[in-house]
Amino acid sequence: MTSTSIACCLPYAGQEAIASTLQALRQSPLLRHIYLLVNHLPDEPAPEGCSFLVIDSLYSTAGLRSIAQAVTSDTYLLLYTLPTPLQPGFHAIERFCQVAEQTGAGLVYADHYLLKPDGTREACPVIDYQRGSLRDDFSFGSVWFIRTADLVQALAEALEHYRHAALYYFRLQLAARSVDKIVHLNEYLYTEVELDTRLSGEKQFDYVNPRNRDVQVEMEHACTAHLKQIGGYLYPGDYQPIDLSSPGFACEASVIIPVRNRVRTIEDAIRSVLSQETDFPFNLIVVDNHSTDGTSEAIARYTDDPRVIHLIPQRTDLGIGGCWNAGVLHPACGKFAVQLDSDDLYSDTHTLSRMVEAFYTQQCAMVVGTYRMTNFNLDTLPPGVIDHREWTEDNGRNNALRINGLGAPRAFYTPVLRQLLLPNTSYGEDYAIGLAISRRYRIGRVYDVVYLCRRWEGNSDAALSIDRVNANNLYKDKIRTLELEARIRHNRMTWGHRLTEDEVTTFFRNQLSSWEETCQRYDSLLTAIRTRALSDSVVLQHNPARILSTGAKIGNSVPERPCFLCRNNRPAAQDLLRCHDAYELLVNPYPILPQHFTLPHRDHQPQRIHGHFRALVETAHRLHDHIVFYNGPRCGASAPDHLHFQAGSKGVLPLEKNFDLWVKDDAPIPYIYSIHPLEGYTCPALALIAHGWEEQSLDRLEALFGKIYQALPCPPDAPEPGMNLIAWQDTARDRLITVIIPRSKHRPECYEAPEASGRRRLVSPGALDMGGLVITPRSQDFEALTLRETESILREVAITPEAMAQVIAQLPPHVLV
Repeated sequence: MTSTSIACCLPYAGQEAIASTLQALRQSPLLRHIYLLVNHLPDEPAPEGCSFLVIDSLYSTAGLRSIAQAVTSDTYLLLYTLPTPLQPGFHAIERFCQVAEQTGAGLVYADHYLLKPDGTREACPVIDYQRGSLRDDFSFGSVWFIRTADLVQALAEALEHYRHAALYYFRLQLAARSVDKIVHLNEYLYTEVELDTRLSGEKQFDYVNPRNRDVQVEMEHACTAHLKQIGGYLYPGDYQPIDLSSPGFACEASVIIPVRNRVRTIEDAIRSVLSQETDFPFNLIVVDNHSTDGTSEAIARYTDDPRVIHLIPQRTDLGIGGCWNAGVLHPACGKFAVQLDSDDLYSDTHTLSRMVEAFYTQQCAMVVGTYRMTNFNLDTLPPGVIDHREWTEDNGRNNALRINGLGAPRAFYTPVLRQLLLPNTSYGEDYAIGLAISRRYRIGRVYDVVYLCRRWEGNSDAALSIDRVNANNLYKDKIRTLELEARIRHNRMTWGHRLTEDEVTTFFRNQLSSWEETCQRYDSLLTAIRTRALSDSVVLQHNPARILSTGAKIGNSVPERPCFLCRNNRPAAQDLLRCHDAYELLVNPYPILPQHFTLPHRDHQPQRIHGHFRALVETAHRLHDHIVFYNGPRCGASAPDHLHFQAGSKGVLPLEKNFDLWVKDDAPIPYIYSIHPLEGYTCPALALIAHGWEEQSLDRLEALFGKIYQALPCPPDAPEPGMNLIAWQDTARDRLITVIIPRSKHRPECYEAPEASGRRRLVSPGALDMGGLVITPRSQDFEALTLRETESILREVAITPEAMAQVIAQLPPHVLV
């Protein structure tokens, strides 16, 4: 290890505070550089052998980039994250280095000691990292031993500029490459000062504290990008429908209370249930897990009420999850099973009604409510109301893999719960079932406070030891690991089929053979449709059949007509070919290209590219003989009410045929993903290029497109930034090209000009027009248009060069060419 060098970075809190740390660090011959992290240069000189390094934050992208730039000549970085003294163990730095060299790890972390306020040392073991260790509060301790090259690579690929989540992003990037890149060393290698002396029960709700909301949003962005990168992301709306009409239940709802030895609280909980006011029948199933403290006798006092079922399982090996299973499998269990812990209370007499109502209004298999933290006397405790607002319709079930709980109370549609059941544990069982249900079904939310979570000295998680906290966290990480693998497998099975060129060609031929009028239009396209080249970038096509699209009404008239892309409204002769990501492939009956397809989403939803870009580019990658294109809702889409792409034959569109005239893609760059402004093209446009293809390509392209999307101008009344997209696979050079053409308006002024003025041109530019194939349904326009006038029309509906310059200024400079 003689050629190995280590740099150390640590926060600077003054020479006196850091003196003992520096003395200990200097004992290692491998340590070459020590950087003291500061927000601004102090008036005092740096201690001998040290340098000040000014950063805004240790947790920001900018701060980590400054660190990476400073230590790039060193093999490893020893990063200490606390401003308090560090006491490395005997030869600890050499041991970190030895393990990193032996394993090729990008990050090594270790067990350590905590220096308590009374001067004693307490062992603080940490847990192994696994694929499901997605919690942003996963504890690595305060010493991160990082391979510098891995840090530099991760930051070079970073597209998000984080203020709080940069370290979190870095370790997710390592795990995305291989979870083996993160190594836990089960040795006590240093001592850090304990700063947080709160009990475990006080710490566990930090992640839902509203004061941390900005941090949590960034962590969610980083985690979501990671899930997309590894194939574990669940797309919005991808739910199985739920049928809530299952018959044969004894009542509409059952409250289930598992309990063991809660004589002090169980009667409060029972009375809370029996006081519920509903317009449906309900009961209470108390699963008494062989209590020995008088709890059983307390429950028995309420069994005169026919709604109360006192269930004592025959088995003696049940945890809380097992007790729940016993309750939900009981023949008296209602259609909906609603949770109440034996410590807690419903907030009022309408909780049960609100929870059941949510199933029907939100069509879901599980409902999660909102609770307020209280003490035993129901006084509010910090952080107060916990509503889990991080659970959004679009991303809640993905973000659920990052946080440590889903909320309370929880209610389940009994047929689904009976099918899945809970793990037979007394910790994490509710989290596990919530994740499993959310993979398949929608989870509903009630944001009114319907539950009181009482914290008192008798709570099972009030004051846990380090070993118990570690065991709990290790188990929840395992739950996440199992669920993550299940989601990756779910995605592969659900959307595993990918179109091939052979399938598409066969489908096209079969469709034309059975759809005579459309077959005639394709024959006419080859024999009777006229074209006229005006330049390398502009070709006119006289195509009378396209008057339906060019003349399509827009705006308020759209909802008045049946959607011609919905399955029930299509021509009887129009067949479909199923595609991935819930799209269908249809032969376009009014073609512009020799093979011309429409790819509508299976669900009727507005034309929006947000959240669907990856489907477009992956289709372009698979269909290497076709271009795939998208018209924004005010940018040429004749069906702005139904999400769809189109695809067509390559070799016709001037932009695709002559692409290298406007993009010089031969500059040596250290990234396989790059953004190129088109130079000299008819209108301002950007090319997003991926060289080669690997599993991470879709995620990188989607992230880069997201940056462009955010930078594009968007009028206040517009549903999204105006744009046309054209994507294709350049097989000769093994690159996937996506051209983004920003738009400022839907149609040019000449479209509405009076016929008598001689200025009217029935040209309504979509993606193909902006790509240089300008469609003219009327012969007089085809004959009269000049290159100058045609280019003027296209520039009018595009954005200006000045607006494009503002867009480019907002893009990551390291991917701009």
